[in-house]
Amino acid sequence: MLLVALSAAGIAFAAIKGKRVKHPLGFRAFLPDGWQAEPADAGMTLSPPGGAIDNKREDNPEVYSLWPVEADKTSEEEYIKSLRERFKHTGMKVDRGGELEAFSAPGRPGVIYTFDFIHPEHKTPYRIRVFAFQHKGRPLLLVATGQRERLVARDAVLREIARNSEWQ
Repeated sequence: MLLVALSAAGIAFAAIKGKRVKHPLGFRAFLPDGWQAEPADAGMTLSPPGGAIDNKREDNPEVYSLWPVEADKTSEEEYIKSLRERFKHTGMKVDRGGELEAFSAPGRPGVIYTFDFIHPEHKTPYRIRVFAFQHKGRPLLLVATGQRERLVARDAVLREIARNSEWQ
């Protein structure tokens, strides 16, 4: 009924096709078509179509990771506090310092933190978006880091990943 109402209102709606990838810790990540996952002990790194992380670079154009907060014994609040402290200690100019945006999906209450800053070496706009959400009462973090325009362009896809990733 909602899709009919949206269509009647002239709002385009397209479901994102994809697959679920299971992690040994017991969560499943939703990956849109073309995305890849590389599991690690504490979570997984996600790569968009045509994207790859170069571990020799500190300034990858875009990096995405999904992990359970409990895997590294850090709470959501501690993680966000550590980001703010890193910015403070490096003296980087921060345009947005972790502003909160409500984010939720059925059974997945959460928030999005946004940090916008200028990359100190390249003098280009960068962004960190942290989607902090819960499923079955257990927290997950989807962290997106990279060039601001790339992350802005992927916002809808990142929201779908967060809305559809889950604990089993």
